[in-house]
Amino acid sequence: MAKKKARVRLVDTTFRDAQQSLLGGYLRTEEILPIAAKMDSIGFAAMEAFGGATFETQLRIHQDPWEYLRNLNKVTPNTPIQALIRGQNLVSKRNFADDVVELFIKHAAKCGVDVFRVFDPLNDLRNMEASIAAALKAKRKVQGALSYAISPAHNLELWGSLAKGLVNMGCHEIVIKDTSGLLSPQATWELVTTLKQMVKVPIDIHSHCSSGMAPMAYMAAVEAGADVLDVAMSPLAWGVSQPAAESVVAALEGGEYDTGLDLDKMWEVQHEVEELKLRHIEHLSPLADRVDASILRYHMPGFMLEDIHHQLNGHNAMGRVAEVLDEANRVRKDLGYPPLVAPIRQMIATQAVYNVIGGDRYATVTQELKDYLQGLYGRPPVPADHELRRLVLGREEPITIRPADLLEPQVEAARQLVKKANHEPTDDAVLIELMFPGLAADYMRGPQPQSKDGDRPGPPTAPEPADAAAPSPAPEPVAAPVGGQSAEFDVEVEGEVFKVRVSGAGLSVVASNATPSPAGNAAPAPPKITEGTVLAPMQGLIVKIPVKSGDDVKLGDVVAVLEAMKMQNDIVTTVAGKVSAVYVKEGQVVTPNQPLLAIG
Repeated sequence: MAKKKARVRLVDTTFRDAQQSLLGGYLRTEEILPIAAKMDSIGFAAMEAFGGATFETQLRIHQDPWEYLRNLNKVTPNTPIQALIRGQNLVSKRNFADDVVELFIKHAAKCGVDVFRVFDPLNDLRNMEASIAAALKAKRKVQGALSYAISPAHNLELWGSLAKGLVNMGCHEIVIKDTSGLLSPQATWELVTTLKQMVKVPIDIHSHCSSGMAPMAYMAAVEAGADVLDVAMSPLAWGVSQPAAESVVAALEGGEYDTGLDLDKMWEVQHEVEELKLRHIEHLSPLADRVDASILRYHMPGFMLEDIHHQLNGHNAMGRVAEVLDEANRVRKDLGYPPLVAPIRQMIATQAVYNVIGGDRYATVTQELKDYLQGLYGRPPVPADHELRRLVLGREEPITIRPADLLEPQVEAARQLVKKANHEPTDDAVLIELMFPGLAADYMRGPQPQSKDGDRPGPPTAPEPADAAAPSPAPEPVAAPVGGQSAEFDVEVEGEVFKVRVSGAGLSVVASNATPSPAGNAAPAPPKITEGTVLAPMQGLIVKIPVKSGDDVKLGDVVAVLEAMKMQNDIVTTVAGKVSAVYVKEGQVVTPNQPLLAIG
């Protein structure tokens, strides 16, 4: 007698991935909790509602992510809460030391997280091991997620090997995480079938409807033996979000893959989520709330195509889209075929634009690309092109160890910073100081009151992809391309003098002074740039300098926070030592490659 297949389980993403994908994370705690309490009776296997980019967005709209998590845990006693963790980055955009990883996971578990889904943009298992170990130590369920990609390097043998590695590290489930919507039904069937043969743990499929294939891929997945599907309540489904929970339940109802969930319990919740979406309709991205078949043509996620169009528009070079799309695939090959997930996809898109409009390939490179080739992001599926490494790094050798092994413990220093700010150094506060030092001050001031008319303060950033960092503006180049005609002008704006260069690559601000220099007075000589000089990676506003002359800093410590294009960026030191000089002040506008401070 044939063994009856277990019911397909559904994970709800409405309040994490779905709302981040479509609404940019604008939903507030007081809006989520009443609906989550009603969803608790539906019977979802878990509710993904913490982590990823939502942590930062909550801080930006003056919400407390830790208090949100504790309250959510109280109103959902029957449904496990799931968190998305980007390996050694946790919920931020840079690597943290292992003591930070352990504290963050331990504290999240204490506040209510029952399931930790851990992934790495490069599928470098070394970047996942600390988070997985910490979650297991906290006695929580751990899902190891594979960032899905299509390339010559990504074959069934590789996926099987990665899945085995994750299971050997202790993962209870394996997730095929397709943030681009590139999973076809055939590829899904082959991948699930292979993984079911190679590992004896449940397989979860997570895809986005960006290309229109996700519902078909889900059906192929369950037929191949997948155990779990990720869905969202229909008002916040589709587009760049997940397939609708109601649709999946109805499609599988009555057959061998029946979910066992009651649709009648979903209708009231569906209505309330619809009202919530309408309340935030001004935050709904029209590009996110649709199917974009171009994804299938270029094998690139929709957000990456949007990045490229945005950057070319800024250079008045929209006529070169086809060249840049071709170049993006060449850059990806040069970099070892990394998955096109944040922040890697933004880096590739930016470099492709530079390579096309600059004339010579890699004549201009971003600091992110240099860090990638240095090995600071981790290990790509195949080694990056040797000649490119030689061109960008010169005589520097890339690291071969786990990137986080370069970092000294960071928790105690953060506790001291919180104390110096005259705040109680709770785990809540210390972890926010570590994750987003530029936003920590707002958190310390406490929740901001709503206006009398009920308007909600919104974050200054645009809606961002759910699975990691927001699509950032084009990073400034490390070095300008050599050659070509250019002209420079001094422009005074409200008492501040900017030196503006106009060249074939566009217009850029190359220097600024706080006040116009009086006639006959020479400007002070710029500080000498040495190995320990920390430079501004782009033009922006210095919002925080957490160190002063004489302070000891460790490799990877945040030494400045720069706001550019309404995004705050942590600037970290790549050398250890004592701060010998600070050249800028908080509130000062800086230009690309301007010295900020010196460490010697």
